[in-house]
Amino acid sequence: MEPQIIDHYNELPHSVNVIDKMNEELSEVQKENEKLKIELEGFHKLMNRFNMPHIKVDTVEEYQLFETKLDEFVDWFRSELPENISIELEYINSKRGSSSSKYNDFITDSTNKLDELTNHINREWCHCRILTSINMFIKTEGDVHCGEEVCLINIILGLNNNNDEEQLPTIYRELSNKFIPEWSSFEENINMMNIPYYKCDKCSKYDDYGETEVYGGLFCIDCQPSPQ
Repeated sequence: MEPQIIDHYNELPHSVNVIDKMNEELSEVQKENEKLKIELEGFHKLMNRFNMPHIKVDTVEEYQLFETKLDEFVDWFRSELPENISIELEYINSKRGSSSSKYNDFITDSTNKLDELTNHINREWCHCRILTSINMFIKTEGDVHCGEEVCLINIILGLNNNNDEEQLPTIYRELSNKFIPEWSSFEENINMMNIPYYKCDKCSKYDDYGETEVYGGLFCIDCQPSPQ
């Protein structure tokens, strides 16, 4: 009987050591998980810059209202665009630490306007779209495509989507493609005319094709009637 009691007390310290070791390993795992969580949150925030907002509309009138607001944004942008913006930005980039209040104010105001247009869904995307488009425009300023000079507002809108026109950078478009909605009929999630989406008046499937002024209703690409 006595040897069993001795063995029991000899094993107890070993068990305590095992538990302590397990607690230490658990603590290390928890620290690593917290680190990965922070890194994942940072990754999601970074990728969110490429996730174009989408707004559900229920009527033709709502769709056309978005088109009107988009036209107003274009008019505002053209009227407020600083002269010689490319020269100014090149100067800022060449002088680290320098800044231009006029340029910075324009970027902020443009981001605010775009954020308002998209119902404040994703401000990160708005800011990234403005900066990316301006930088792309500066790199290609003076280039001519299809007989017309590259237009900054068209880059912002994502309207230039073929190889013969200047457009948003390839990496930007590729990352944007990661967020294409299942209802979208288009290959690239960059055209701002695809922001509003709706339920088809005929088959009830979601789509973002639009062109209500042509077809007289909210129809998906498969249910479009003859143009009116």
